[in-house]
Amino acid sequence: MIKSNPKIFIVDDELLLSEMLTDYLKDQYEGFQIQSFSTGEACLQSLGEQPDVVVLDYYLNSKERDAANGIDILKQIKKRKRALPVIMLSSQESYGTAAQTIMYGAVHYVIKGQDAFKEIFELIKANV
Repeated sequence: MIKSNPKIFIVDDELLLSEMLTDYLKDQYEGFQIQSFSTGEACLQSLGEQPDVVVLDYYLNSKERDAANGIDILKQIKKRKRALPVIMLSSQESYGTAAQTIMYGAVHYVIKGQDAFKEIFELIKANV
């Protein structure tokens, strides 16, 4: 059961992926309030808006070299809002990377691919 109008933050420097994920999630449930950020820093500045879930890309500095990576942003989110569910998203298929994100507080690690959007939707349903 999804709570009324949950707020979801999507943090990914690939604009097309953010738009596609937003469209997919809104097709699944019209009540989602979704905000996208191209950097983790922008997401951190908006945490006061009380998101219910954050979908966070592992690599955030492909466009802006000085941008913090997903692990650094995950640590900052957990420092500020320990209970906020964070779903990590990455094209990296390394178990070590996945384990590291879970160790720092991510609820799950999703590998970008054919079923990633469906998996993210199921995880959001389970965490809001």
